[in-house]
Amino acid sequence: MKCRYIVLAALLIVSSRLGSQTRFYNYYDDGLQYMEKSDWVRAIGELKSAASLEFEDAKRKRTYGTRFIEYFPHREIGIAHYFLGEFQDARQELELSLAYTKSDRAQEFLDRIVKGLSPADLAAEERRKKDETDRQRKLDEENRAKVEKEAAEKKDRELAEMKRLEEQKRLADEANKKAAESKSIETKNDRLPVGALTYDPSRVTQVGSRLAIAVLPFDAKGQAKSLDISVTDKLVTQLVNLRRFKVMERAALEKVLKEQKLQTSGFVDEKTAVNIGKIAGADAIVIGDINVNASVAKVSARVIDTETSETIVAKEEQGPTAGVDDIEKTVARVAIDIYNELPIVEGYVVNQDQDLYYIDIGSEKGIRKGSKCVAFREGDKIRHPVTGEILGSRVTKLGELVVVQVQGKLAATKIVESEGDIKVGDKVVVK
Repeated sequence: MKCRYIVLAALLIVSSRLGSQTRFYNYYDDGLQYMEKSDWVRAIGELKSAASLEFEDAKRKRTYGTRFIEYFPHREIGIAHYFLGEFQDARQELELSLAYTKSDRAQEFLDRIVKGLSPADLAAEERRKKDETDRQRKLDEENRAKVEKEAAEKKDRELAEMKRLEEQKRLADEANKKAAESKSIETKNDRLPVGALTYDPSRVTQVGSRLAIAVLPFDAKGQAKSLDISVTDKLVTQLVNLRRFKVMERAALEKVLKEQKLQTSGFVDEKTAVNIGKIAGADAIVIGDINVNASVAKVSARVIDTETSETIVAKEEQGPTAGVDDIEKTVARVAIDIYNELPIVEGYVVNQDQDLYYIDIGSEKGIRKGSKCVAFREGDKIRHPVTGEILGSRVTKLGELVVVQVQGKLAATKIVESEGDIKVGDKVVVK
């Protein structure tokens, strides 16, 4: 009987956790974890989600009850931009953080930017300091060698061995640096062409998290049997770099697959795939296949809503050849297609009729049945504490809506998650 009570209590705790709304400090904690992994793009996404709900950096921010945390979303966003080489964005975020509250960490990275020090420059500076220390140590050893000849000879042998190891390490470091620089160049060349994109998600109000999607392993057909993992990983990378979606990590999906005792490839049952995405916490899943024959490669993908199991985007692209470069470019075009078919736009609640809420954005703005929106209410303007520039507004998330009917300039929505009383005049933004 005692064991039964313990199990019941555990279930109540888990149910309470699953039913709770995601708070700013949950996004902030996830962002810090991505920072520790050096996953800068995902870190920026989570930290922006936190800042959209609690904007100001603070040394003490109340989470709940008497619990306080250090809260520096702008500082950490700036540091992430710095390591991505986006120095102007980094400087703006770091200056904003320091305007709210001083911190040595924000000042340190701002000083690096002002001095024009890139992450590579810092590594070089550390090596220079180390070399200087090594030279000084060598001089000390040579001076001590004058006092005792035998000790000097021993020190010389040790120093020669140390130099050999350091030279070996230096050569290895140079090789690793060249490999990293080469990979960085490939990554930069890998970025999607800006001219192909139809909107900029950074110009639209973000309230909470963006649309969470899970990319499941693609089905490889024909001569593409060995490309399923590389194509899937390529699509994930492209979607992450677009910064429009919250893309689930492969590790999170593999954990769900393991718990459900399923394989990591060969998904043929769409219902199973949707359930996996729902268990992983995704709003939608991306499934698809790649088919390669002797001359061309076709990549097709579908985005499916995990709540309704309806397909909301279906795209196919074909490359001019079956070469690796053309296959990767074809995958990039599929990512762009998905991005452009799911635009982020803002609007207003213009009418309410029983359980339906009507918004002033419709098919002309890319809204479709099944589109998910976040309803929110704008509050006081947030001004930069030093310059006085208006940075945005305080927002209160009221809930999430799903589009059930669409017209050209109007859409009818229903509440799927409520956090407040939604009224006519409140704003909405596509998730």
